[in-house]
Amino acid sequence: MTEEQKQQLLKSQQGELNALLIYQRLAKITKHPKAKEVFSEIAADEGKHAATLKSYTNIVLKPKAGKAILVGFLYKLLGHNFVIGLLDKGEMKSIESYRPLKDDFPKIQQIMDDELKHAEMARSLLT
Repeated sequence: MTEEQKQQLLKSQQGELNALLIYQRLAKITKHPKAKEVFSEIAADEGKHAATLKSYTNIVLKPKAGKAILVGFLYKLLGHNFVIGLLDKGEMKSIESYRPLKDDFPKIQQIMDDELKHAEMARSLLT
């Protein structure tokens, strides 16, 4: 593993941990039963992704709550559809960040597939 790959894996691991908190927060505050279910499912996947990345980095990171608090605030202020749009963009951006790693780290392809599924799940919640 190169230093550049390690740094990208750590950045992605942190992102997955932060996403876990974001989706958990959204599941807690949404009034939409289907959204609660979808957010909870995505949160569980993000936790699995963080664990997969930890298996490569061997470093324990802690989630940072700041983004979860901000996204929760935006959800209440600007609404469901606005935040769904942000989530969709975030999931698609994460896929691109994983692309350079997928050949050297076999489990990355599954994470990329899940992120695409998450974007589709989020889009399905648009009202």
